[in-house]
Amino acid sequence: MSRINAVNSNYSAIVERAASLRKAKAAKLQSKANTQGARFEVSQAQGGQKKQVAERVGDALDQVSAMQNNADQMVIDLASGNDVNLHNTMVELEKADIALKYTVQLRNRALSAYEELMRMQI
Repeated sequence: MSRINAVNSNYSAIVERAASLRKAKAAKLQSKANTQGARFEVSQAQGGQKKQVAERVGDALDQVSAMQNNADQMVIDLASGNDVNLHNTMVELEKADIALKYTVQLRNRALSAYEELMRMQI
């Protein structure tokens, strides 16, 4: 029985380490994104209010990051043996996965549009 507990404690340590590495990488990417590039302004159709595209993208990425962090924390709690609902944990993992896939697709489409603009002749 002690061997099973040793495996569970090692597993939770591995999951916690993976989550901390993911958070460190996300923080590094966020700091890199904050220091880069130009800010583009887009005027909204309603009220003429302007909000920078970079801020919108940043907000969306923050939401995806929050979903990932929430899912990571729920997995850590589950692996640690805390009282968590397995169904809710799986739902949060799927939400985070879908959000990440959607973000990647948006990036791919934006890159494709940029490349098409670069191919246009003036």
